[in-house]
Amino acid sequence: MKKMIFISIILLFFSFSISKAQQACLARTAAHIRLVGDSWAHFPAIYAAYDSALAKYGFADYSTVSDGSVLISMTAETWWQNPLARFALETSLNTDAVRPIDIIIVSLGGNDVAFGIRKNDSLNVLDDNLFQARMYMDSIFDFIHAKYPNGQIIWQSYDYPNFNDPCLNLPWNPYCDLWNGRGNPSPYEINRFMAYMTDFQDTVVQGYRSRGKEYMHFYNNLGLMQWRYGQLTPLRFDPFDTYPPRTVPLPYGNMYYPSPLPAMGLLQNDTYHLSPQGYTYLAEAYMRQFISNYFRKGRDTSIYSMGQNYDGWSDANGGSGIGEVLVGKQNPSLDTKGIFSFNTEFIPDEKVIKKASLFLKLKTIKHAYRLGLVFPQHFTLDIKSGTFGNAEIEGTDYSAVNTATDVACFAGKLIGNDYALRADLLPSALQYINKNGITQFSLSTADSNLLTFFNGDTTAFEGPYLDIYYDSISVITKINQQKIDNKMLSVFPNPTSDKITLQLDNTWLHQNILLEIYDSKGILVQSTNELNTSNEQIQLDVSQLAAGGYFISIKTDKLQSVATFYKN
Repeated sequence: MKKMIFISIILLFFSFSISKAQQACLARTAAHIRLVGDSWAHFPAIYAAYDSALAKYGFADYSTVSDGSVLISMTAETWWQNPLARFALETSLNTDAVRPIDIIIVSLGGNDVAFGIRKNDSLNVLDDNLFQARMYMDSIFDFIHAKYPNGQIIWQSYDYPNFNDPCLNLPWNPYCDLWNGRGNPSPYEINRFMAYMTDFQDTVVQGYRSRGKEYMHFYNNLGLMQWRYGQLTPLRFDPFDTYPPRTVPLPYGNMYYPSPLPAMGLLQNDTYHLSPQGYTYLAEAYMRQFISNYFRKGRDTSIYSMGQNYDGWSDANGGSGIGEVLVGKQNPSLDTKGIFSFNTEFIPDEKVIKKASLFLKLKTIKHAYRLGLVFPQHFTLDIKSGTFGNAEIEGTDYSAVNTATDVACFAGKLIGNDYALRADLLPSALQYINKNGITQFSLSTADSNLLTFFNGDTTAFEGPYLDIYYDSISVITKINQQKIDNKMLSVFPNPTSDKITLQLDNTWLHQNILLEIYDSKGILVQSTNELNTSNEQIQLDVSQLAAGGYFISIKTDKLQSVATFYKN
């Protein structure tokens, strides 16, 4: 089995501090996205790429879950045909009965077709493999839809690989043998197969949608890494050229180039997979293309702030400014509030506002926060039905009388530039949104840092916007509740290099169990028979296993649990 290089990832977990206003809504982090599939789902799960993208677009209280449903080297055929893989997938989806899963992102198909191509092959050499993979994907998508009848399914796009650069930098790279064995196809020769497969994915999903399966979605993101990174240094192979970021067309990019080397994973030694930042860029693309809009589903209108002289800041000394919105401390003793203005006069008088959320995107942070800091910081949002003084920003806005104070609960993880803060207005504050003119908000914080937010003069997703819901609220949630007979088995550390620990619940205590480990192809590689579970943890030595993804199963004659883990 080909050994794979792997870098262990340290995950940082942040909890949320709750202000007085937040006590009224008690927002809790919950999983709204399930990842399913192969390494292009596995690595984003390890890197928390989608969680980071959610936070950047104002949904830091939303998260992803992937236990039991992602594994490196998996194919659609394996997930559907291998009994243990099928059991792991079904068990993991069953655990979501108590989660508000709205979106299922599926990454499958690449391994089913990728390893059959060789230099100078015609494109239709993929047809048989694509047709067979399609049959398995049909079954998997129908199976997922049955589990999540109200969920939206995204068949995730891949992006171009890069064999040339890693193999030039590290000739013993294990991926290079695979490339050499297929005649060293050029980036264009590989990329045209990627485009052929991607067009096939697009056609299949459009076919689903034409038959009433409008819960299916596909977005072509080929060339996204080229668009994000550019080719800043000349290629060392044909076409020996450069291009700046954000210049190639999307989708497809420039098919004569591979994905840029800085976008590749494993310290730029991986030929197939992206880096943590690369996968986060991919996740952010899906946020723009579908996810953010879907999580804001049911809104009746979105109002963007007025910008110009109407967004800005005011400080305790009577100073003020427009453009960038400052919040926090300009110096250790000078407190500053941010002011955001919205023209809300077009809201019909007869409409009753049932819900409103304010989204604010961070532009810069004066001082980097220490690791492990709790977010969001102690923000307070005040509302003025009308204007604090004159409509334009002025120094007296800092001390002006508010219509209501501390009117929102917050969701945010402002750990870097471009992360967003979402303020959900309390029901008691909705009456103060002015239907006859301007509504202004004042944002302050007890934080000693200085935060700069974008104002309304920038693009839609960066500028402040206010989502408003009238009369009825569309609640996006999976309401199907079902009994969970088979629970996922907890395994740690994951990934591991030598030992794993299985965490059991009381159901398994004082029983004789059969413990088995299978590789991603379904081959039994290790087993322990009639193991008596006298305590809640079982330790196993897996140091002799080859690097790769594995299923681990424990069962009696009446019970079974399963988990996945990765061996470095």
